[in-house]
Amino acid sequence: MKKTFIFLILLLFIIKGFSQTTPSTPFSKEDYLEKSKTQKTTGWIFLSAGLAITTVGIIGFANTDDIYDNSTDTYGALILTGPLIALGSIPFFISSGSNARKAATLSLNYQPIHIPNQGSLVQSSQPSLSVTITF
Repeated sequence: MKKTFIFLILLLFIIKGFSQTTPSTPFSKEDYLEKSKTQKTTGWIFLSAGLAITTVGIIGFANTDDIYDNSTDTYGALILTGPLIALGSIPFFISSGSNARKAATLSLNYQPIHIPNQGSLVQSSQPSLSVTITF
């Protein structure tokens, strides 16, 4: 019993030692934009690979003469795995959009406006709130 208790205590220390910690500095706008771009690229790669694999499977299956040939099993597997790979791109697109929204900046700017004043236009500036989303 004593050995088991000591083992469990040591196990708890080991688990705590390998756990993740929060970063000391928060992510900047550039970090979120780079992460968003990488995830979007990965999503497009998964989507196009899934569509290409499915297309190869369909074309190969349509060109086989013997349905009971071993190659039809391969084409059938391609037809089934292609859409699964394409569906795997959805989480990457969702994460990309989430990170892009985190990188959006909110700023206060002054927009020039023209105000009519006794038959002429006077240029003045008006404060405006702008949201900038960079992709």
